[in-house]
Amino acid sequence: MKKNSVVTKLGIVIMLLFLTILVPFAILIDRIFLNVYTLYLDENVRALGDRIEVAVTETMENDPNVFVKIHSLTDHDLAFFNKQGIIESEGYLEYHKGSKISEDWITRLQLEEYLAGERVIPKTGENIYYIVKPFIKDGEFNGGVVIFSSISEIHAKMHDVRDWVIRAIVGAIVLALGYTIFLSWRLSRPLVEMEKATREIAKGNLKTKVSVSSSDEIGSLATAINDLSVELNDYRTNRSEFLANISHELRTPTSYLKGYGEIIKNKRYESNEELEKYAGIIENEANRLAKLIQELFELSKMEEGNVHLYFQSVDIEDLVESVVEKVQLKVENTNNQIRVNIEEGLPEIETDGLRLEQLLINLVENAVHYTDGKEIDITVKRQHKHVHFIVRDHGPGIPEQDLPFIFNRFHRVEKSRARNLGGSGLGLAIVAELTKHLKGDIRVESTLGKGACFTLSLPLTYHDK
Repeated sequence: MKKNSVVTKLGIVIMLLFLTILVPFAILIDRIFLNVYTLYLDENVRALGDRIEVAVTETMENDPNVFVKIHSLTDHDLAFFNKQGIIESEGYLEYHKGSKISEDWITRLQLEEYLAGERVIPKTGENIYYIVKPFIKDGEFNGGVVIFSSISEIHAKMHDVRDWVIRAIVGAIVLALGYTIFLSWRLSRPLVEMEKATREIAKGNLKTKVSVSSSDEIGSLATAINDLSVELNDYRTNRSEFLANISHELRTPTSYLKGYGEIIKNKRYESNEELEKYAGIIENEANRLAKLIQELFELSKMEEGNVHLYFQSVDIEDLVESVVEKVQLKVENTNNQIRVNIEEGLPEIETDGLRLEQLLINLVENAVHYTDGKEIDITVKRQHKHVHFIVRDHGPGIPEQDLPFIFNRFHRVEKSRARNLGGSGLGLAIVAELTKHLKGDIRVESTLGKGACFTLSLPLTYHDK
Protein backbone atom coordinates (compact mmCIF):
# COMPACT_ATOMS: atom_id res chain seq x y z
CA MET A 1 0.00 0.00 0.00
CA LYS A 2 1.48 3.38 -0.99
CA LYS A 3 1.96 6.01 1.70
CA ASN A 4 0.40 8.71 -0.46
CA SER A 5 -2.47 6.56 -1.70
CA VAL A 6 -6.08 7.47 -1.15
CA VAL A 7 -6.53 4.29 0.90
CA THR A 8 -3.81 5.33 3.37
CA LYS A 9 -5.04 8.90 3.68
CA LEU A 10 -8.64 7.85 4.04
CA GLY A 11 -7.70 5.20 6.61
CA ILE A 12 -5.72 7.72 8.69
CA VAL A 13 -8.60 10.17 8.62
CA ILE A 14 -11.11 7.54 9.74
CA MET A 15 -8.81 6.25 12.50
CA LEU A 16 -8.19 9.78 13.77
CA LEU A 17 -11.93 10.28 13.79
CA PHE A 18 -12.41 7.10 15.84
CA LEU A 19 -9.67 8.06 18.31
CA THR A 20 -11.01 11.60 18.58
CA ILE A 21 -14.29 10.13 19.75
CA LEU A 22 -13.07 7.15 21.80
CA VAL A 23 -10.30 8.72 23.92
CA PRO A 24 -12.35 11.63 25.33
CA PHE A 25 -15.24 9.20 25.84
CA ALA A 26 -13.03 6.83 27.86
CA ILE A 27 -11.63 9.69 29.97
CA LEU A 28 -15.17 10.93 30.58
CA ILE A 29 -16.30 7.48 31.77
CA ASP A 30 -13.30 7.23 34.11
CA ARG A 31 -14.02 10.66 35.61
CA ILE A 32 -17.70 9.84 36.06
CA PHE A 33 -16.96 6.60 37.94
CA LEU A 34 -14.33 8.30 40.11
CA ASN A 35 -16.59 11.21 40.99
CA VAL A 36 -19.51 8.92 41.79
CA TYR A 37 -17.42 6.78 44.16
CA THR A 38 -15.80 9.82 45.81
CA LEU A 39 -19.14 11.55 46.28
CA TYR A 40 -20.67 8.37 47.72
CA LEU A 41 -17.78 7.92 50.18
CA ASP A 42 -17.71 11.57 51.20
CA GLU A 43 -21.45 11.67 51.91
CA ASN A 44 -21.30 8.50 54.01
CA VAL A 45 -18.31 9.66 56.06
CA ARG A 46 -19.82 13.11 56.57
CA ALA A 47 -23.08 11.52 57.71
CA LEU A 48 -21.11 9.37 60.17
CA GLY A 49 -19.39 12.51 61.44
CA ASP A 50 -22.76 14.18 62.04
CA ARG A 51 -24.05 11.19 64.01
CA ILE A 52 -20.86 11.08 66.12
CA GLU A 53 -21.19 14.78 66.88
CA VAL A 54 -24.76 14.23 68.13
CA ALA A 55 -23.68 11.29 70.27
CA VAL A 56 -20.71 13.08 71.81
CA THR A 57 -22.34 16.43 72.44
CA GLU A 58 -25.88 15.29 73.33
CA THR A 59 -26.91 11.67 73.83
CA MET A 60 -23.67 10.34 75.40
CA GLU A 61 -22.21 13.61 76.64
CA ASN A 62 -21.58 12.38 80.18
CA ASP A 63 -20.49 8.86 79.33
CA PRO A 64 -16.77 8.51 80.20
CA ASN A 65 -16.40 5.65 77.70
CA VAL A 66 -18.12 7.43 74.87
CA PHE A 67 -15.08 7.30 72.57
CA VAL A 68 -14.61 3.55 73.06
CA LYS A 69 -18.29 2.82 72.55
CA ILE A 70 -18.51 4.89 69.39
CA HIS A 71 -15.34 3.34 68.02
CA SER A 72 -16.77 -0.12 68.65
CA LEU A 73 -19.85 0.71 66.57
CA THR A 74 -18.01 1.63 63.36
CA ASP A 75 -15.45 0.05 61.05
CA HIS A 76 -13.67 3.36 60.57
CA ASP A 77 -10.65 4.45 62.56
CA LEU A 78 -11.31 7.51 64.73
CA ALA A 79 -9.24 10.12 66.57
CA PHE A 80 -11.18 12.37 69.01
CA PHE A 81 -9.64 15.68 70.07
CA ASN A 82 -10.71 18.40 72.50
CA LYS A 83 -11.13 22.09 71.75
CA GLN A 84 -7.35 22.59 72.25
CA GLY A 85 -6.71 20.02 69.54
CA ILE A 86 -5.29 17.36 71.94
CA ILE A 87 -6.12 13.79 70.95
CA GLU A 88 -8.15 12.18 73.75
CA SER A 89 -8.92 8.75 72.31
CA GLU A 90 -6.67 5.89 71.26
CA GLY A 91 -6.14 7.56 67.86
CA TYR A 92 -4.79 6.39 64.55
CA LEU A 93 -1.50 6.86 62.69
CA GLU A 94 0.34 9.91 64.03
CA TYR A 95 -2.83 11.07 65.76
CA HIS A 96 -2.20 8.99 68.91
CA LYS A 97 -3.50 9.87 72.35
CA GLY A 98 -1.87 13.03 73.74
CA SER A 99 -0.72 14.36 70.36
CA LYS A 100 -2.10 17.55 68.91
CA ILE A 101 -3.59 18.39 65.56
CA SER A 102 -2.22 21.36 63.63
CA GLU A 103 -3.09 24.91 64.57
CA ASP A 104 -4.26 25.51 61.05
CA TRP A 105 -6.85 22.76 61.44
CA ILE A 106 -7.98 24.18 64.77
CA THR A 107 -8.42 27.63 63.26
CA ARG A 108 -10.48 26.29 60.32
CA LEU A 109 -12.51 23.99 62.59
CA GLN A 110 -13.38 26.87 64.86
CA LEU A 111 -15.01 28.40 61.80
CA GLU A 112 -17.18 25.23 61.50
CA GLU A 113 -15.33 24.18 58.39
CA TYR A 114 -15.27 20.54 57.30
CA LEU A 115 -11.79 19.30 56.44
CA ALA A 116 -11.30 16.39 54.06
CA GLY A 117 -8.47 14.85 52.06
CA GLU A 118 -6.65 11.74 50.87
CA ARG A 119 -3.30 10.30 51.81
CA VAL A 120 -1.28 7.14 51.40
CA ILE A 121 0.20 5.18 54.25
CA PRO A 122 3.84 4.74 53.20
CA LYS A 123 4.41 1.40 54.90
CA THR A 124 1.37 -0.40 53.55
CA GLY A 125 0.56 1.68 50.49
CA GLU A 126 -3.02 1.87 51.69
CA ASN A 127 -5.12 4.79 50.44
CA ILE A 128 -6.92 6.66 53.16
CA TYR A 129 -9.72 9.17 52.91
CA TYR A 130 -10.31 11.32 55.98
CA ILE A 131 -12.55 14.07 57.18
CA VAL A 132 -12.21 16.23 60.26
CA LYS A 133 -15.56 16.97 61.87
CA PRO A 134 -15.75 19.83 64.44
CA PHE A 135 -18.13 19.49 67.42
CA ILE A 136 -20.12 22.70 67.72
CA LYS A 137 -22.46 23.19 70.67
CA ASP A 138 -24.28 26.44 71.32
CA GLY A 139 -22.10 28.04 68.68
CA GLU A 140 -18.89 27.09 70.50
CA PHE A 141 -16.12 24.84 69.22
CA ASN A 142 -15.76 21.86 71.58
CA GLY A 143 -13.29 19.62 69.78
CA GLY A 144 -13.98 17.16 67.02
CA VAL A 145 -13.14 13.87 65.45
CA VAL A 146 -10.90 12.70 62.59
CA ILE A 147 -12.58 9.85 60.70
CA PHE A 148 -10.30 7.67 58.59
CA SER A 149 -11.77 5.50 55.84
CA SER A 150 -9.78 3.12 53.68
CA ILE A 151 -10.40 3.65 49.95
CA SER A 152 -7.98 1.04 48.69
CA GLU A 153 -10.90 -1.15 47.67
CA ILE A 154 -12.43 1.73 45.77
CA HIS A 155 -9.12 2.39 44.06
CA ALA A 156 -8.89 -1.29 43.17
CA LYS A 157 -12.38 -1.16 41.64
CA MET A 158 -11.51 1.98 39.76
CA HIS A 159 -8.42 0.25 38.39
CA ASP A 160 -10.65 -2.64 37.29
CA VAL A 161 -13.00 -0.20 35.58
CA ARG A 162 -10.07 1.49 33.86
CA ASP A 163 -8.71 -1.87 32.76
CA TRP A 164 -12.07 -2.75 31.20
CA VAL A 165 -12.30 0.66 29.55
CA ILE A 166 -8.80 0.23 28.13
CA ARG A 167 -9.69 -3.27 26.91
CA ALA A 168 -12.85 -1.84 25.31
CA ILE A 169 -10.85 0.93 23.64
CA VAL A 170 -8.25 -1.51 22.32
CA GLY A 171 -11.04 -3.77 21.03
CA ALA A 172 -12.80 -0.80 19.47
CA ILE A 173 -9.54 0.35 17.85
CA VAL A 174 -8.94 -3.13 16.41
CA LEU A 175 -12.50 -3.26 15.07
CA ALA A 176 -12.19 0.30 13.80
CA LEU A 177 -8.89 -0.53 12.11
CA GLY A 178 -10.46 -3.51 10.34
CA TYR A 179 -13.51 -1.49 9.40
CA THR A 180 -11.27 1.37 8.24
CA ILE A 181 -9.22 -0.90 6.00
CA PHE A 182 -12.37 -2.43 4.52
CA LEU A 183 -14.11 0.93 4.07
CA SER A 184 -11.03 2.59 2.58
CA TRP A 185 -10.57 -0.28 0.15
CA ARG A 186 -14.27 -0.22 -0.70
CA LEU A 187 -14.35 3.54 -1.33
CA SER A 188 -11.03 3.80 -3.09
CA ARG A 189 -11.38 0.76 -5.36
CA PRO A 190 -13.62 2.55 -7.89
CA LEU A 191 -11.26 5.55 -7.88
CA VAL A 192 -8.26 3.33 -8.55
CA GLU A 193 -10.19 1.58 -11.32
CA MET A 194 -11.15 4.94 -12.84
CA GLU A 195 -7.55 6.13 -12.62
CA LYS A 196 -6.41 3.05 -14.57
CA ALA A 197 -9.23 3.51 -17.09
CA THR A 198 -8.37 7.16 -17.75
CA ARG A 199 -4.74 6.23 -18.29
CA GLU A 200 -5.85 3.60 -20.81
CA ILE A 201 -8.03 6.21 -22.54
CA ALA A 202 -5.07 8.61 -22.59
CA LYS A 203 -3.05 5.88 -24.35
CA GLY A 204 -5.72 5.68 -27.06
CA ASN A 205 -7.66 2.64 -25.83
CA LEU A 206 -10.97 4.44 -26.30
CA LYS A 207 -13.10 1.32 -25.81
CA THR A 208 -12.06 1.17 -22.15
CA LYS A 209 -15.05 1.11 -19.79
CA VAL A 210 -15.46 1.59 -16.06
CA SER A 211 -18.01 -0.50 -14.18
CA VAL A 212 -20.75 1.63 -12.64
CA SER A 213 -21.79 -0.03 -9.38
CA SER A 214 -23.57 2.83 -7.63
CA SER A 215 -25.72 5.87 -8.35
CA ASP A 216 -23.84 8.28 -6.05
CA GLU A 217 -21.13 10.82 -6.96
CA ILE A 218 -18.60 8.04 -7.68
CA GLY A 219 -21.09 6.30 -9.97
CA SER A 220 -21.75 9.61 -11.70
CA LEU A 221 -17.99 10.11 -12.19
CA ALA A 222 -17.68 6.59 -13.65
CA THR A 223 -20.58 7.31 -16.03
CA ALA A 224 -18.91 10.58 -17.05
CA ILE A 225 -15.65 8.73 -17.83
CA ASN A 226 -17.56 6.17 -19.91
CA ASP A 227 -19.34 9.00 -21.76
CA LEU A 228 -15.99 10.68 -22.34
CA SER A 229 -14.60 7.44 -23.74
CA VAL A 230 -17.57 7.07 -26.08
CA GLU A 231 -17.33 10.72 -27.14
CA LEU A 232 -13.61 10.45 -27.87
CA ASN A 233 -14.12 7.19 -29.75
CA ASP A 234 -16.90 8.78 -31.82
CA TYR A 235 -14.68 11.80 -32.45
CA ARG A 236 -11.85 9.61 -33.66
CA THR A 237 -14.21 7.57 -35.84
CA ASN A 238 -15.84 10.70 -37.25
CA ARG A 239 -12.48 12.26 -37.91
CA SER A 240 -11.36 9.19 -39.84
CA GLU A 241 -14.62 9.10 -41.77
CA PHE A 242 -14.38 12.81 -42.43
CA LEU A 243 -10.87 12.52 -43.82
CA ALA A 244 -11.97 9.58 -45.98
CA ASN A 245 -15.05 11.46 -47.20
CA ILE A 246 -13.24 14.70 -47.90
CA SER A 247 -10.55 12.81 -49.79
CA HIS A 248 -13.21 11.11 -51.86
CA GLU A 249 -15.15 14.34 -52.49
CA LEU A 250 -12.00 16.19 -53.54
CA ARG A 251 -10.71 13.35 -55.71
CA THR A 252 -13.81 13.29 -57.96
CA PRO A 253 -13.75 16.91 -59.23
CA THR A 254 -9.94 17.01 -59.40
CA SER A 255 -10.00 13.87 -61.54
CA TYR A 256 -12.43 15.58 -63.93
CA LEU A 257 -10.35 18.76 -63.98
CA LYS A 258 -7.13 16.84 -64.63
CA GLY A 259 -8.65 14.58 -67.31
CA TYR A 260 -10.46 17.23 -69.33
CA GLY A 261 -7.61 19.69 -68.84
CA GLU A 262 -5.22 17.19 -70.46
CA ILE A 263 -7.67 16.64 -73.35
CA ILE A 264 -7.80 20.38 -74.04
CA LYS A 265 -4.02 20.80 -73.57
CA ASN A 266 -3.23 17.98 -75.99
CA LYS A 267 -6.02 19.16 -78.38
CA ARG A 268 -7.68 15.79 -78.40
CA TYR A 269 -11.04 17.23 -79.33
CA GLU A 270 -12.54 17.19 -82.79
CA SER A 271 -14.64 20.34 -82.88
CA ASN A 272 -15.23 23.62 -81.10
CA GLU A 273 -18.53 22.25 -79.79
CA GLU A 274 -16.66 19.39 -78.13
CA LEU A 275 -14.14 21.88 -76.72
CA GLU A 276 -16.94 24.00 -75.27
CA LYS A 277 -18.48 20.86 -73.76
CA TYR A 278 -15.20 19.93 -72.03
CA ALA A 279 -14.70 23.53 -70.88
CA GLY A 280 -18.23 23.49 -69.41
CA ILE A 281 -17.47 20.29 -67.51
CA ILE A 282 -14.29 21.85 -66.11
CA GLU A 283 -16.25 24.97 -65.11
CA ASN A 284 -18.94 22.91 -63.36
CA GLU A 285 -16.41 20.78 -61.49
CA ALA A 286 -14.44 23.87 -60.51
CA ASN A 287 -17.64 25.46 -59.19
CA ARG A 288 -18.50 22.28 -57.29
CA LEU A 289 -15.01 22.16 -55.82
CA ALA A 290 -15.20 25.83 -54.81
CA LYS A 291 -18.63 25.26 -53.25
CA LEU A 292 -17.35 22.25 -51.34
CA ILE A 293 -14.37 24.17 -49.98
CA GLN A 294 -16.57 27.14 -49.04
CA GLU A 295 -19.11 24.95 -47.26
CA LEU A 296 -16.35 23.07 -45.43
CA PHE A 297 -14.93 26.40 -44.32
CA GLU A 298 -18.33 27.60 -43.11
CA LEU A 299 -19.12 24.33 -41.33
CA SER A 300 -15.74 24.38 -39.61
CA LYS A 301 -16.37 27.91 -38.33
CA MET A 302 -19.85 26.97 -37.12
CA GLU A 303 -18.61 23.90 -35.24
CA GLU A 304 -15.96 26.08 -33.56
CA GLY A 305 -18.68 28.59 -32.61
CA ASN A 306 -16.99 31.23 -34.73
CA VAL A 307 -20.15 32.54 -36.35
CA HIS A 308 -21.13 36.19 -36.39
CA LEU A 309 -24.88 36.69 -36.34
CA TYR A 310 -26.67 39.95 -37.09
CA PHE A 311 -30.13 39.88 -35.55
CA GLN A 312 -32.79 42.08 -37.02
CA SER A 313 -36.51 42.06 -37.65
CA VAL A 314 -37.21 40.02 -40.78
CA ASP A 315 -40.42 40.00 -42.81
CA ILE A 316 -41.17 36.31 -43.28
CA GLU A 317 -43.14 36.70 -46.52
CA ASP A 318 -40.34 38.73 -48.16
CA LEU A 319 -37.78 36.21 -46.97
CA VAL A 320 -39.63 33.20 -48.40
CA GLU A 321 -40.22 35.06 -51.67
CA SER A 322 -36.46 35.72 -51.93
CA VAL A 323 -35.70 32.04 -51.29
CA VAL A 324 -38.12 30.94 -54.00
CA GLU A 325 -36.58 33.33 -56.51
CA LYS A 326 -33.08 32.04 -55.85
CA VAL A 327 -33.95 28.36 -56.22
CA GLN A 328 -36.47 28.83 -59.05
CA LEU A 329 -33.99 27.96 -61.79
CA LYS A 330 -33.03 24.64 -60.18
CA VAL A 331 -36.69 23.90 -59.54
CA GLU A 332 -37.57 24.46 -63.19
CA ASN A 333 -34.59 22.39 -64.39
CA THR A 334 -35.95 19.42 -62.47
CA ASN A 335 -39.54 20.04 -63.63
CA ASN A 336 -40.65 20.63 -60.07
CA GLN A 337 -43.02 23.24 -58.72
CA ILE A 338 -42.94 25.19 -55.49
CA ARG A 339 -46.12 25.84 -53.57
CA VAL A 340 -45.95 28.43 -50.78
CA ASN A 341 -48.42 28.62 -47.96
CA ILE A 342 -47.78 31.36 -45.36
CA GLU A 343 -50.14 31.84 -42.44
CA GLU A 344 -51.79 35.23 -42.51
CA GLY A 345 -50.87 37.84 -39.93
CA LEU A 346 -47.44 36.43 -39.08
CA PRO A 347 -45.31 39.01 -37.23
CA GLU A 348 -41.74 39.77 -38.17
CA ILE A 349 -39.19 37.37 -36.73
CA GLU A 350 -36.11 38.58 -34.89
CA THR A 351 -33.24 36.59 -36.34
CA ASP A 352 -30.27 36.74 -38.71
CA GLY A 353 -32.09 37.11 -42.06
CA LEU A 354 -29.17 36.01 -44.24
CA ARG A 355 -28.56 32.88 -42.17
CA LEU A 356 -32.25 31.99 -42.16
CA GLU A 357 -32.36 32.45 -45.92
CA GLN A 358 -29.32 30.16 -46.22
CA LEU A 359 -31.11 27.55 -44.09
CA LEU A 360 -34.25 27.60 -46.23
CA ILE A 361 -32.28 27.51 -49.51
CA ASN A 362 -30.38 24.45 -48.30
CA LEU A 363 -33.62 22.70 -47.34
CA VAL A 364 -35.37 23.54 -50.61
CA GLU A 365 -32.32 22.57 -52.72
CA ASN A 366 -32.13 19.29 -50.82
CA ALA A 367 -35.81 18.70 -51.72
CA VAL A 368 -35.08 19.57 -55.34
CA HIS A 369 -32.26 17.04 -55.51
CA TYR A 370 -34.60 14.18 -54.61
CA THR A 371 -37.76 15.25 -56.47
CA ASP A 372 -38.60 14.96 -60.16
CA GLY A 373 -41.64 16.65 -61.69
CA LYS A 374 -43.53 17.05 -58.46
CA GLU A 375 -44.48 19.69 -55.97
CA ILE A 376 -42.32 21.03 -53.17
CA ASP A 377 -44.34 22.68 -50.42
CA ILE A 378 -43.07 25.51 -48.25
CA THR A 379 -45.35 26.17 -45.31
CA VAL A 380 -44.83 28.82 -42.65
CA LYS A 381 -46.98 29.04 -39.54
CA ARG A 382 -46.81 30.24 -36.01
CA GLN A 383 -47.05 28.05 -32.92
CA HIS A 384 -46.95 29.92 -29.61
CA LYS A 385 -43.65 31.85 -29.51
CA HIS A 386 -42.10 29.99 -32.44
CA VAL A 387 -42.37 30.04 -36.20
CA HIS A 388 -42.31 26.76 -38.09
CA PHE A 389 -40.78 26.65 -41.58
CA ILE A 390 -41.88 23.37 -43.17
CA VAL A 391 -40.32 22.10 -46.40
CA ARG A 392 -42.05 19.01 -47.76
CA ASP A 393 -41.14 17.11 -50.93
CA HIS A 394 -42.84 14.22 -52.66
CA GLY A 395 -39.72 12.33 -53.61
CA PRO A 396 -38.72 8.75 -52.76
CA GLY A 397 -38.39 9.53 -49.06
CA ILE A 398 -35.66 8.62 -46.60
CA PRO A 399 -35.20 5.06 -45.31
CA GLU A 400 -35.82 4.82 -41.59
CA GLN A 401 -32.27 3.63 -40.92
CA ASP A 402 -30.88 6.80 -42.55
CA LEU A 403 -32.96 9.27 -40.52
CA PRO A 404 -30.62 9.42 -37.46
CA PHE A 405 -27.67 10.29 -39.74
CA ILE A 406 -29.36 12.63 -42.18
CA PHE A 407 -27.68 15.73 -40.66
CA ASN A 408 -24.18 14.16 -40.60
CA ARG A 409 -21.49 15.47 -42.88
CA PHE A 410 -21.30 13.75 -46.30
CA HIS A 411 -24.23 11.47 -45.51
CA ARG A 412 -26.25 10.87 -48.65
CA VAL A 413 -29.28 8.67 -49.12
CA GLU A 414 -28.64 8.35 -52.87
CA LYS A 415 -24.96 9.13 -53.29
CA SER A 416 -24.65 9.01 -57.07
CA ARG A 417 -27.76 11.08 -57.66
CA ALA A 418 -26.78 13.80 -55.22
CA ARG A 419 -23.30 14.12 -56.72
CA ASN A 420 -24.69 14.36 -60.23
CA LEU A 421 -26.90 17.24 -59.10
CA GLY A 422 -23.96 19.07 -57.51
CA GLY A 423 -24.67 18.24 -53.87
CA SER A 424 -21.66 18.42 -51.57
CA GLY A 425 -23.12 16.32 -48.77
CA LEU A 426 -22.71 19.23 -46.36
CA GLY A 427 -25.98 21.11 -46.89
CA LEU A 428 -28.00 19.45 -44.11
CA ALA A 429 -24.98 19.43 -41.76
CA ILE A 430 -24.79 23.21 -42.21
CA VAL A 431 -28.56 23.41 -41.61
CA ALA A 432 -28.19 21.58 -38.28
CA GLU A 433 -25.28 23.76 -37.11
CA LEU A 434 -26.91 27.02 -38.17
CA THR A 435 -30.15 26.02 -36.43
CA LYS A 436 -28.24 25.59 -33.17
CA HIS A 437 -26.70 29.06 -33.48
CA LEU A 438 -30.14 30.58 -34.13
CA LYS A 439 -31.45 28.77 -31.01
CA GLY A 440 -33.88 26.77 -33.11
CA ASP A 441 -34.74 23.15 -33.69
CA ILE A 442 -34.76 21.03 -36.84
CA ARG A 443 -36.43 17.67 -37.28
CA VAL A 444 -37.27 15.40 -40.18
CA GLU A 445 -40.10 12.97 -40.85
CA SER A 446 -40.29 10.67 -43.79
CA THR A 447 -42.26 7.77 -45.20
CA LEU A 448 -40.46 5.71 -47.80
CA GLY A 449 -42.03 6.36 -51.23
CA LYS A 450 -44.00 9.40 -50.03
CA GLY A 451 -41.32 12.04 -49.55
CA ALA A 452 -39.72 13.81 -46.64
CA CYS A 453 -40.74 16.71 -44.44
CA PHE A 454 -38.21 19.01 -42.69
CA THR A 455 -39.56 21.28 -39.95
CA LEU A 456 -37.39 24.19 -38.86
CA SER A 457 -38.60 25.84 -35.65
CA LEU A 458 -37.22 29.25 -34.65
CA PRO A 459 -38.18 31.54 -31.76
CA LEU A 460 -40.01 34.73 -32.74
CA THR A 461 -37.42 36.69 -30.80
CA TYR A 462 -33.85 35.64 -30.13
CA HIS A 463 -34.39 35.69 -26.35
CA ASP A 464 -37.53 33.50 -26.34
CA LYS A 465 -35.63 30.17 -26.38
